[in-house]
Amino acid sequence: MVGGLVDTFYHTLDPKKRLTIPSEWRDAMGMEVGEKDAHEYVYVFPNESEDCLDLVPVREMQNLLADLSRTDILENDPIATALAQSAQMLKVDSAGRIRIGDDLLSFAGIRGDVTLIGAYRKAQIWAGEKKPKTKKLDVAAFRAALARRKEAKKQ
Repeated sequence: MVGGLVDTFYHTLDPKKRLTIPSEWRDAMGMEVGEKDAHEYVYVFPNESEDCLDLVPVREMQNLLADLSRTDILENDPIATALAQSAQMLKVDSAGRIRIGDDLLSFAGIRGDVTLIGAYRKAQIWAGEKKPKTKKLDVAAFRAALARRKEAKKQ
């Protein structure tokens, strides 16, 4: 995925409860924006620790499933089963919209306003009024964490 899913976007569900995926994200996911027959899919499921939804591009989901298939977690884990039961594979229409099912919208408390928050390989979908508080980036701590990672890779 070129560029990744970054930035924060504020949208509103349309009257048919469809959500438009930002064109920047569609580009990053390799979707042909505006192509008549260029439908792509995304996965949407409840976030494991927050009252929001995760949006995962199809290629990222394929990578995740490939990693998991090397273990027996998919067949023997009740959490994996519960996730699969609640996940939705949604077709992105030619205008870049998806229709998230009512159960998932209800889980996240989404009725109108929506905040989309990029998290590189996935994104979070929040009810507009429930969006998480923005944390100020501590540049010194960020640089220190990068330095630790770089040092760990050398070893």
